[in-house]
This record gives sequence, C-alpha cells and structure tokens, in this order.
Amino acid sequence: MSSLSIPQVTYLGGHPDRADTIPGLTAVVDRSGIRLRRSFRRFLAVRWDALRGLDVRTPGLLTLALSFRPGHDDGSSLHLHLDRDVYRFHVRDLPAAQLRAQLASWAVAAAGAPTPLPAMPTPPPPVSHGPLDVVRMSLDLWRAAGLGRESLSDRSTLAYRLSLAENHRRSGRYDEALALLEPLAGAAAEAFGPVDEDTLKVRNELGQAYLEAGQVDDGLDVLREVVSAAEHLHGPDSPLTLVFRNNLAVAYQHAGQYAQAIGLHEQNVRHTEHSQGRRSLETIGRRNNLAATLALAGYRERAIELYWEVLDALPDGHRSHALAVTARQNLAILHNPSWTP
Repeated sequence: MSSLSIPQVTYLGGHPDRADTIPGLTAVVDRSGIRLRRSFRRFLAVRWDALRGLDVRTPGLLTLALSFRPGHDDGSSLHLHLDRDVYRFHVRDLPAAQLRAQLASWAVAAAGAPTPLPAMPTPPPPVSHGPLDVVRMSLDLWRAAGLGRESLSDRSTLAYRLSLAENHRRSGRYDEALALLEPLAGAAAEAFGPVDEDTLKVRNELGQAYLEAGQVDDGLDVLREVVSAAEHLHGPDSPLTLVFRNNLAVAYQHAGQYAQAIGLHEQNVRHTEHSQGRRSLETIGRRNNLAATLALAGYRERAIELYWEVLDALPDGHRSHALAVTARQNLAILHNPSWTP
C-alpha cells in the first residue's frame, strides 16, 4: 500500500498563516508524511519527522459547527501536533474508530515485516586513560568493596549504601555497584529478614546491576526471586509488587525476551485495573508501559491500538498530562512506516 487517501477533510485552523476554515480537502498519507490538497494543488504538508503528536477522536460540538456539520457526529477530528502549532481538521462521514483503523492498517502494511529491538548488548569494559585513571578506578572499587563488607546496623545506613550503589550503576560503574550490593543483600537479609521490604529493594537493585553489567541470567534470576517474594508477602497487586514486576518486565525486554515482558506488563494492567479501576492514572500508566513494549517487540498495530486506549481513558481535563503527550508522540512515531525499534 503506497498511500492512503482520506477525502472530505475540512481545515479548522492551527497554522499561523492560514486562519480561514477551508472545506473540500483531501488528506494523502504516504511515506513522506501527511499532505492536504485541493484538487491538484497542495494546501499544506507535514513530514513524519516534523510530527510531534497525532490525535484522532470523535469531534465536539465546536468542531462540528466549524466544519459546517452542526448536529452530526458521523465524522472525526484529526489533530497534527508540531513543535509550536496544532493543525486541526474535521473528516466528514468517517468515524474516529474507522479513521484510526485505516491509519493503523496503512502504517503496518507500509512498514513491512516487523523487526523487534535486539537485546541490550553487553557493556564494554571500562577504559582507563593513563596510570592515574587506573589507580582511581582501583580505589573506587576498593572503597565500594570495603563499604559493602562493613556491618549493617540500621535502615538509614542501608538506604545510604543502596543510594550509593544506584549512583554507581546509573553512571556505568557496574563493578563498584556489585561490590556494594552483593554483600549488602546478604547483610540486609540477616539484619531485617530475607523478605523484608528493604531487603527486597536491595535485591531488586542487585538484579538490575547484574543485568546492566551483562550478567543477564544472574539478573533475571534475582529479579524473578524478588517478584515471587513480593507477591507472597505483599500480594500480587501491592504497589511494591507492581514496581518489581515492571522492573522484571523491563529486564526481559532488555534481554530480548519480549513474550515474557509482555506477559508481565499484562499482569500489571490487570492487577491495577482490579485494585484501582480501568480509568485510574496508575492503570493508564501501566497500559502505556505495555504499549511501549509491544512497539519495541515489533507489534506495531497492537501498540497503536493500546495507545488509543490510553488517550481515550484519560479525562478531558488531562489532555496535557504527560501520559497523553507521550501517547500522541508515540502514535505519530508508530504511524511513520520508516520507523524501526
């Protein structure tokens, strides 16, 4: 499918140089972007790489009035978000659900066979820049290992060491992070119990450090144990369990094991819906995480459908919420057939 033609489009505004409402347009969607034209003359064009958000929904009363269709709701609103402007259109006689389906089908067909994002590569070994850098790296590792072996007396000390280890991990100093976390996990279990909340947090950090250091099997083993312990102790839908399960899903995703990652995100969506309701921001956020993983796994159409669910679940007063902005941005990306994970 080389292009998609959408007739009976009315321009409603948004372009700084085009203030008038203009009916009788045709939208042409192809690999270059979305073009609006009258007969054989181009009206305006938006490239995919310039599109910052895409939204299609049932029009409100004001949109219907501007499109000269008062009292009729058989069309749809199409909004194209750019850096500074939002181009607004009304599509006559094409309900929002049908327009969304047409755009998604075209994007999937134009993109061709899906290619998932490959597994996260093993990080390269740290590079030293001369003898002084070697000494500094050795001292950092020695300090981390020494601090990890010191006795653990209270939760404030645990929190400090956990924060320090997290800083090491986020900075790519995985040896230092592991030198702190491996003994800290054992000390926390001895001091506070193996299924204590703080102990589980240390083991969660340890699992992530293993994973990012390239020790994928060790990382997944630890994170699976953490999720199992949290489910047993706190319940399958507790906030702590949901966080740990999400982290395990991200770990599977980084390892290229998308079926497991998707299954865990789906569990989180179900549990959050059960405890907080389908339209809670927490549930919508979990659904957003699932959509992102589906997109990276190459399931473009399923991801598009789920991002529409995210937008539809948000109340009207949350159109500027970070989840709405992210969903619109990702919908624009996923409809670009040239995009690959």
